[in-house]
Amino acid sequence: MPETCLVKSGNGLSREKRNGELLFSAEKISYFFVLNVLIYWGGYWKVSGCFDSERKALTTFRKSLNDFSNLLSSWDDDASDCCKWRGITCHNITGFVLKLDLHATYRVGGRIDPALVQLKHLQFLDLSDNAFNGAPIPDFLGSMKELRHLNLSEAGFSGRIPHQLGNLTKLVSLKLSSSSLSAKNLWWLTSLPSLNYLDMSYVNLSMASHDWVHVMNMSPSLVELSLIECGLSYISPTLPSVNFTSLRVLHLSENNFNSSIPNWIANISSLVSLDLSYNNFHGEVPHRFSQLPNLEELWLGSTDDNLRVDWSEFLEGSWRKLKKLDLSFSQLHGGIPNSIWNMTSLESLSLSFSENITGSIPRAITKLINLESLSLYGYKMHAAIPDWLHELKNLKHLSLQDCMLTGPIPAAHLGGLSSLEELDLSRNQLNGNIPAALGGLSSLLYLSLLGNQLNGNIPASLGGLSSLEELILSGNQYNGNIPAALGGLSSLVYLDLSMNQLNGNIPAALGGLSSLQTLSLGENQLNGTIPTTLGQLSNLYWLDLSYNSLTGNVSESLFENLKKLMSLHLSSNSLVFVPHSDWAPPFQLSYLDLGSCHLGPRFPLWLRTQKYVGLLDLSNTTISGIIPTWFWDLTPQLLKLKLSNNQIFGQLPNPFKMQPWAIIDLSLNNFSGPIPCILNGARVLDLSNNQFSAPIPPNFTSTMQYLEYFSAKGNQINGTIPSFIEGMKSLIVLDLSRNNIGGIIPLSLGNCVALEAVDLSNNRLLGEIPRSLGQLRRLRTMHLSNNSLSGKILLSLKKSAGLETIDLGYNNFSGHISTWISKSFPTLRILCLRSNKFTGNIPPQLLNLTSLQLLDVAQNCLSGSIPQSFENLMAMKNEQKINHVLFHGGIESSYYKENLLVSMKGLVFEYTRTVLLVTCMNLSRNNLSGEIPEGFTGLLGLRALNLSGNHLTGKIPDKIGKLALLESLDFSENQLSGTIPLSMSNLTFLSCLNLSFNNLWGKIPSGNQLQTFQDPSIYMGNIGLCGPPLLDKCVSDETPPGPGYVEKDEEEDEMRWFYSGLGPGFAVGFWALCGILVLKRSWRIVYYRFFDKMKDRLF
Repeated sequence: MPETCLVKSGNGLSREKRNGELLFSAEKISYFFVLNVLIYWGGYWKVSGCFDSERKALTTFRKSLNDFSNLLSSWDDDASDCCKWRGITCHNITGFVLKLDLHATYRVGGRIDPALVQLKHLQFLDLSDNAFNGAPIPDFLGSMKELRHLNLSEAGFSGRIPHQLGNLTKLVSLKLSSSSLSAKNLWWLTSLPSLNYLDMSYVNLSMASHDWVHVMNMSPSLVELSLIECGLSYISPTLPSVNFTSLRVLHLSENNFNSSIPNWIANISSLVSLDLSYNNFHGEVPHRFSQLPNLEELWLGSTDDNLRVDWSEFLEGSWRKLKKLDLSFSQLHGGIPNSIWNMTSLESLSLSFSENITGSIPRAITKLINLESLSLYGYKMHAAIPDWLHELKNLKHLSLQDCMLTGPIPAAHLGGLSSLEELDLSRNQLNGNIPAALGGLSSLLYLSLLGNQLNGNIPASLGGLSSLEELILSGNQYNGNIPAALGGLSSLVYLDLSMNQLNGNIPAALGGLSSLQTLSLGENQLNGTIPTTLGQLSNLYWLDLSYNSLTGNVSESLFENLKKLMSLHLSSNSLVFVPHSDWAPPFQLSYLDLGSCHLGPRFPLWLRTQKYVGLLDLSNTTISGIIPTWFWDLTPQLLKLKLSNNQIFGQLPNPFKMQPWAIIDLSLNNFSGPIPCILNGARVLDLSNNQFSAPIPPNFTSTMQYLEYFSAKGNQINGTIPSFIEGMKSLIVLDLSRNNIGGIIPLSLGNCVALEAVDLSNNRLLGEIPRSLGQLRRLRTMHLSNNSLSGKILLSLKKSAGLETIDLGYNNFSGHISTWISKSFPTLRILCLRSNKFTGNIPPQLLNLTSLQLLDVAQNCLSGSIPQSFENLMAMKNEQKINHVLFHGGIESSYYKENLLVSMKGLVFEYTRTVLLVTCMNLSRNNLSGEIPEGFTGLLGLRALNLSGNHLTGKIPDKIGKLALLESLDFSENQLSGTIPLSMSNLTFLSCLNLSFNNLWGKIPSGNQLQTFQDPSIYMGNIGLCGPPLLDKCVSDETPPGPGYVEKDEEEDEMRWFYSGLGPGFAVGFWALCGILVLKRSWRIVYYRFFDKMKDRLF
């Protein structure tokens, strides 16, 4: 029974096998038959190897495209073989179009015609890196079901990714990276069972954040997944099972995950490359990453320093295959442990900007014999360059940027790195010379020593670096000439020697750098003319020779071969560039900076040919006259326009159009008419020191919501400050000073909460300071002087705690000076309340302002005595030696420079650049009484002191001579008494002195600086004073005693002799007169007649 069954079974199998063989034979016959038919029909319908239907489809598709570079010219209607067209690949036998590749090389745009669907056998479609200008991805692409590879990355498509792409079931590779695309969900990806490679980087997937992990987990065939910067905010902390069994590459960098790193990632044992960098991950890095058996690349760089790495756990386990490790911006505590050498396969290590990592680099790193790249950017070593670096024989890339390295560059230690291709030692504190041994690093491609304290000459040996492509030595203290040997760097593409102290001529040999694209020699002390050989740099894109001492004429011939030039910087030299009126430059510039060159007087006509210029600086170029009308056709493309400090007149076009966020500086000219409406707005608008008139137009602020700097000072603007200024929320600087603006300060100004500087001085403003200004928490300087403002200093200003300057002079403010000023404005430097109607005492609290450098309350109605305590005025007690321009709201080169009018030496001085060196106290023209406090003599940094026009009594302090820096001293028009202290002769810087109209007496001291004061008016009104420069001579012409003399003793001796001789002198004089009258009759008659006549006159 079983046997029979077996026989039957066997017979059955044999029959099935025979039937199968017959079926296979029939299939083979059918296959060859179909193949022959295809070849036959192909031969019948094909013309020169291309199907007519596919050729027509491609031709229709071609007509829908914009071929910007004319690279599809081979797609000719008359050329029948489309298989030979550019970007087309056909099947070798059937002739069907299999591949259409029009990636970036072809730069096409337009739209995709549906005729593309006729390519029914198309397996590969690549339209990446093109310019379809926001067109949507066509839905019909989902019907091209033979597609295996689809690449639409960065092609200019926008909008939602069509879910119809889920119909492409044979798809193996899908690349859609683009910041203009988005997807509501990703579930359609689960219909692509063969998908191995998925790149949707930069696509907005924020709406798919909660399910993207589960979708990907349902795609077990995935080998590479890249979702970089997709706006993902959620990553599942756990998964029931991990199906990524084939995943080798997982790149999720630059998203917004605000969680710890999920442990399930450490379960993907197939991972070779893992990038989780620059997210918001926090907590500990899973130590199980070290157990991933195939991991070769790991990026864990963080953006917020919240990702912690425990070195002891992290370096445990097997890292034998790890080749690349990036822990940039992570919290690594302490130094690098010696156990780092366990990563024996490591080729690249980056610990840049790792929080809290300090100390020296362990020598154990030298055991990483495969190490090719070491980046420690921001590693705070506070030490010299390690002396063992030469042991890393395979090192190709070394970045020790911003590591606080000190000392010289060690020639022996770096000179042995023969494989080194990149060396970056920028932004350290290295000093000394560049060692000539660096010229022996023959493999070097990149060398940057930017921002150190290196000095001496640039060694000529650097000219031997024949492979060098980038040389950056800017921001040091190199001097001497630029070595001509640098002209031998035949591979050099980028040369930056700017911001040094190099002098001499620009070597002509630099013209031999045939590959050079960037040449930056600005901010040095170079002189002579521009060598004509620079005109041979036919690949040059960027030329910067600004801020030197170059002279001579710039010839048109210099630019004949510079056809690729895009940026030209020649500003702040003494160059003359006046080409012929018909000159047509061979280049099209995007950045032109010719500030301070001689271009005028005519406006440069050749600018008319520059169709793409975006940044233009023609400031201080001797241009005069009216700007030609054609120029205003160029401004809509400009992002920066500087025409300041010329003699240009006429009106601006209204409206005035430039690019959004533009920088506009038209200051120091003669423009007139109304201020135009600026279409598209601006970031900086400087119209100062012109002749603009009329009120600020009502529609001015409608486009200015992003304006940060606005200056229209020094014009003839009238009307009022528009209330709609509140729309300028970004405004940092507002300067409308020196105009004819009237009305009140609008309440809406308080809504410009970003304001740091407000200058409305020298106008005709009325009313009070609005309470809303107290909302300006960022305010640093406020100038409201020379108006007709009134009222009291409002308590609401206390909220502007950062104020450094308050200038309310020459108004009608009244009331007491507020006692809260010292507590509310701890950083106040300048307080000017002069020429108002303030009453009451000077509050002692003012003298607690430790940063106060200038106090001016002159010409008010203040009374009482001067406060006695000055020890807290630290800025006046110490000499101000450090000077820098005090500015606010610096945007580009436009900023508000602090300025101040100071009454000193009988004149009014305006200080701007040196305002931080001014220390002055002016209490003049009030009703102050009492004595001059001795505390004044402790203000050793004081340069001007004015107490004139008060009712002060007592003596001038004897120690007034301690104020050694004093330049101006005015005690006039008081009731001071006593003698002038001899110590005043120690005031060697004194250039202005006024002690007139007091009750001073005695001999005027001489010697040192006092000998230079020959004007007697400075002492007039003091009846008791004598000696030069007064005509009244003193009783004693003796030479003034020396420094050890005490004047008080001399006065007591003189008085003692005076009183002792008074009695005898009177007796002798009286009896002498009486004796003469008794003895001489004629004298007696004359004497009595004189008294008779006097009686008649009086009575």
